Amino acid sequence: MTSERRSLDEKVLEKSASDMEKNVSDVEYGTKESEVENQLHLLDSNTSTEYIKSRGVKRIENVKTMISSSPKGKSIMIGLCICLLVVAWAHAFDSSTTYNYSVPATSSFNRHSMISTLSIATSLISSIMRPILGKMADITSRPWCYALSLVIYTLGTIIAASSSTIGAYIIGEVLTSVGVTGISFMNSVIVADLTTLKWRGLMFGILSTPYLINTWFAGLIVQAILKTNWRWGFGMFAIIMPVAVAPAVSVIAMFEHKAQKLVTKEKKPKKPWTAIIYRALIDIDALGLILLGFGWSLLLLPFSLYSYADNGWRNPSIIAMIVTGFVILVLFVIYENTICPKSCMPARVLKNKTFIACALIDAMYLMAGQVRGLYLSTIVWVTKDISDQNWTYFNNIMTMSLCSFGVLAGVICRVTHRYKYMQVCGLAVKVLGYGLAIRPQGQIAPLAAFIMAQIIIGFGGSFGVIGTQLSSQASVPHEDMTLVMGMLSLFSNIGGAIGSCISGPIWTSKLPGYLREFIPQDTPDAVVQGYFTNVSSLRALPYDSPDRQGAIKAYSYVAYYLFIIAVCLEALEFLLSFLQTNYYLGDTHNAVEDQHGKDPTDPTKDAVAPQTKKEKFFHLFK
Repeated sequence: MTSERRSLDEKVLEKSASDMEKNVSDVEYGTKESEVENQLHLLDSNTSTEYIKSRGVKRIENVKTMISSSPKGKSIMIGLCICLLVVAWAHAFDSSTTYNYSVPATSSFNRHSMISTLSIATSLISSIMRPILGKMADITSRPWCYALSLVIYTLGTIIAASSSTIGAYIIGEVLTSVGVTGISFMNSVIVADLTTLKWRGLMFGILSTPYLINTWFAGLIVQAILKTNWRWGFGMFAIIMPVAVAPAVSVIAMFEHKAQKLVTKEKKPKKPWTAIIYRALIDIDALGLILLGFGWSLLLLPFSLYSYADNGWRNPSIIAMIVTGFVILVLFVIYENTICPKSCMPARVLKNKTFIACALIDAMYLMAGQVRGLYLSTIVWVTKDISDQNWTYFNNIMTMSLCSFGVLAGVICRVTHRYKYMQVCGLAVKVLGYGLAIRPQGQIAPLAAFIMAQIIIGFGGSFGVIGTQLSSQASVPHEDMTLVMGMLSLFSNIGGAIGSCISGPIWTSKLPGYLREFIPQDTPDAVVQGYFTNVSSLRALPYDSPDRQGAIKAYSYVAYYLFIIAVCLEALEFLLSFLQTNYYLGDTHNAVEDQHGKDPTDPTKDAVAPQTKKEKFFHLFK
């Protein structure tokens, strides 16, 4: 029986590979997608509609087929899930600790207010890299992109740990952010590849559970690191992350190799490496993404840099950056709609109303979050008399809430097979959380209010994130899944960068004046300016000292502006959630590809929702 089963599996894989080779033979080398995109993306017949699949997608589908048909399939999947959880643990460990080093690190260079510059740079470059990594995962393979992200991350941690200037530190942080988001992104891609819609939300929730473990010892680690040198906080991950990621990369690569041996019978002639690289650059639309990244960076970075420039906004360099950024974005639009051979934002995706709704929701999510949260850690660090350990716990409260309620959101999606109403309710609660810590100018909310706000925001945010992930992935075929995941991240991170552009100028333009106004006049101006650029010197003052109490009052005035703007943006995100498509979450990989050619009345398929009240009730327990 085992040999017969394996023989059947090999035939299935061979037929799948043969069919896919026929479908993509005209597309893989030399043909412009812009000329034939609508014709080639869908291959119609009288009975079904088949989607073209690229090399990476075919490879992971072959792995899925091989695992599902193996007698040890469940054991293999459990082992793979453990490897992915280890990677998720390492990513959670990084996020729970390294985020806390940005305040003392930038302060050590007397450039604390440049946190907004750092946030904009990391957000934009990381968001540009996700579509690139997603496309590379499609045209090469999943484990190859895992390994590339790991190399970038390790290089970034080494540069950040050894940096001697603020510029070197920002470069290291950017590379670290690109690498760790790439690792996290590939983890999510693998989960989405191997799960059906009804289980995917729960799997995404489970993938975030390592945060619940790391939160409890992250504070102890951060406190110990800050007593020595913040650089060790980055340096240790140059060892931890490779050790954690290597098993997952090895396992997935091994199964890909085994699956390919089953379906590959003929050796294809090797193409020159120059032709392969050229084709890869065309497939990922490298020029378009570079234009997009440079355009947004030049347009948004001046909002955080103008306070350091002579004459502020009138500085010729600041004006030149804004004008050049706008021109580059115009050139990007022209290029993508005229001579671009293969757009990074194809029309079939941009015309997808479900995806556009998800992109707007996530962009507003991060925009509001960055307006409120970019300097929230600093506000709490200065205005509350708590230890570094408890401060680290506070910084991780929202993440812990997101991860805890993320599992609950996944369970709700699994039981109800829907997500829209869950998302709408979650975002409504989130608006309340944003308003919980608002106090009149001159007053600062108690620590308990900040903590409760973080918990409530995490609760609502988890429902929102799971909703947009499932909706966007359900709205496209498997071939476009990584593209949509990357583009969703791109739009959301651009929203986050805009949020940093809002909070950064408010902080740099208003806080110095308020510090000078409320700190006793006998304190020299140079010392007051030092409190602004180096928050560690302000934190070191006794809590009841006149200078620190004056600073607390100054911080309350700035916090009022940031929190009010964030509430307004969050209310807009709540309204956008009503535009969501409420797909049915069944046994299919998505709500588009797997339903073509199938009989909607077939009771063995979950592609169509049950119609009668009795069917709906019993289907909850299916």
